Amino acid sequence: MIEKGFFNRMKKMQTMRMLGGGMDLGPLNEYSFEICFLLIQNIFLRELRENHHRTREDMLFIAEKILQEMDLSYDPEATQRVVDGTLWFRDPMKQESFKTRIFHEETGRKEEFAFRYFKVDREHSHWEQGGSTVYMLTEESQEMIFITREILEEFGFDLEQFYTLQLIKTGNFTKAQGSIDNLMARVRTLITREREYRRDILRDPQNIFFDQSSRGNKSEEEIKAQFDEEQKVFEDMFTWRSRYDALPTEKKQEAETMFEKLGQARALHDRLAKLVTENFALEMEIRVKYPESFWNTASHSFKKDIWQNHIVKNGLEKIEDLEAVVAPLFSPKTDFIYPMDWAWGEQQVYRKRTFKHAREELLEEDWTFREIDWELLTELYEDVFRELLEKGKFSIRSLNEKSEPEQGKWLKQRENIDLFMMFVIADVKLDRFHTGEDERLRVYKALCDRNPDFHKLHGKRITSAIEDAGEVLLWEEVLISPYTIYLEE
Repeated sequence: MIEKGFFNRMKKMQTMRMLGGGMDLGPLNEYSFEICFLLIQNIFLRELRENHHRTREDMLFIAEKILQEMDLSYDPEATQRVVDGTLWFRDPMKQESFKTRIFHEETGRKEEFAFRYFKVDREHSHWEQGGSTVYMLTEESQEMIFITREILEEFGFDLEQFYTLQLIKTGNFTKAQGSIDNLMARVRTLITREREYRRDILRDPQNIFFDQSSRGNKSEEEIKAQFDEEQKVFEDMFTWRSRYDALPTEKKQEAETMFEKLGQARALHDRLAKLVTENFALEMEIRVKYPESFWNTASHSFKKDIWQNHIVKNGLEKIEDLEAVVAPLFSPKTDFIYPMDWAWGEQQVYRKRTFKHAREELLEEDWTFREIDWELLTELYEDVFRELLEKGKFSIRSLNEKSEPEQGKWLKQRENIDLFMMFVIADVKLDRFHTGEDERLRVYKALCDRNPDFHKLHGKRITSAIEDAGEVLLWEEVLISPYTIYLEE
C-alpha cells in the first residue's frame, strides 16, 4: 500500500505544509503562508537576476512591501516575525533548521527530516570585508517554486534564461538540460503564436488591432532590445563552455550534451526573432499600402441578400430547404468563409450546391483541422511560376481556362487560392535558400528543388496589380477580381 518514494514525496509536502506555520502574527495568521511564499519568490527572482540585495534587512523591506501591497495592517514586530520565521525554526537566536518526523517506507518507522528555506550565499556575503550575510534559496524551497509546470507561463523567457545560466554556472548540467527543454518548449509556443498571428492578419488585417502574437503591446524597438538582451544571455551561457574543459571525461560529456541542446535553443530563438521581425514588416506594409483594409466592412448580409432578396422574393422549392439554410446559423461549428473577403472588396462566397445535399456536404467539410497538402500546392504553382519565368506575369483569370478536374484541385484546399492572394497583398523577393515560415517562399523553394530552371527567378521581386477591365475568376464557389502578379525587374 505504501509505494517506494513515499518518504521523499512527503519531504516536499512537509516543506510546503510548514511554511509560515508556528509564528504568531495575530490577525495576519491566516495570511502567513502567502506572505512567506511571496518572500521566498522575491528572493528567488533577485537570485536569478544576480541581485545581491538578499540580506535579512532586505528581506524585512520585501516583507513590508508585500504587506503593503496586500493592504494588510502590520507593525514592525510582525514583519520581523515573518522574516525570522522563514529563515529559522522556532527561536531565531538558535538559528535552527526546520525539523519534522516522517514515516519512511523502507525502515518502517518515522525519521527526522531537517531542512531550511534559505541558506547562506557565501560567494556574495563578503564577510571578510564586513559585509552582511546574503541568503539564497535551498533546493527544497526552489522545488516549492517549481512545483507546478505553470511556471512556464508565469516566468518570462528571460527569467528562464537566467535560471539556466545559474545552473550552468554551478555545474548542475542535468537540471540545466531540463531548463533548456523548458526554454525550447516556450520558444516553440511563441513561434506557433507568431505563425497563427501572421495567418490571421493575412486573412483579416483588422486582427492587427487584436494582437494575439507573443509580443503583446510592446513596440518594435522594445522587442528588438528584448531579443538583443536574450541573445546576450545566450552568449553568457556559452562563455562557460571553455571553463569545463578540465572536467572529468564523464562530466565533460554531460556538459557537451547540455551545450549542444543549448545551441538548438538559440537556433530556435533566432527563428522566433526572424518571424517576429517579418511580422512587424508585414504589419507596416499593410498599414501603409492597404489602409482601406481596416475600414472595409462586409457589404452582404444574410438578412438582406439571402432572406429578403432571395427566399422572401423567390421562395423555396421545399420546406426542407429552409432547414438547410438556417441550420448553419445555429451550428456550434462555424463554417469556413472562403476565400478571404478582405483582400477584394467585391469578392463573394457562393454556395450553389443543391439544398438536397447541402447538409451532408457541410458535415463532411472540416476546413479547420485539415493539414495543408504541400505536394498539391507545389504542383499547382509550378504552372504559375512557369508563366512568371516565361512571360514575367500571371493573371488569376487564366485559371478560368482550367478543366473541371483541374479546378477541383485548386478548390481542394483553401490554401491554394490563399497563397495567390498572399502574393497580391504584399510584395516578396524570391529566395531559393529561404528557411523561414513564409509560405510563398516555401513553395518557391520546393519548386527549385524540383526543377533547376526556377533558380533563374532567385532574387526577383513579385508584385501585383489589378486590371482595369476584363473578366474575373468565376468558378462555382469563387469570384475573384482580375489580379495579376508580375516579376519586377
